[in-house]
Amino acid sequence: MAEKKGIKAGDVVKVSSNSGYIKAKAVVNKRIRTLKVDGREIDTIGIPIHWAFHGLTLKGYIANTLTPFVGDANTQTPEFKAFLVNV
Repeated sequence: MAEKKGIKAGDVVKVSSNSGYIKAKAVVNKRIRTLKVDGREIDTIGIPIHWAFHGLTLKGYIANTLTPFVGDANTQTPEFKAFLVNV
């Protein structure tokens, strides 16, 4: 996906969902690959959920900004691990 979008390691990218957006530095590697699902290419990204060191992160730019406010109807578990975003 990074190659298709012209994203290089260290570039600042905007990641958005219906809930909000964050800006983050891209880490480009070959560990997360494009998936083929029903003949379509689906890209996956990973965003760590932690606070990092004081002074090294921008206030307000945390992964939870992107998470939807819905959960599984049976268990009431929030959908924090997999959801749609734009890069």
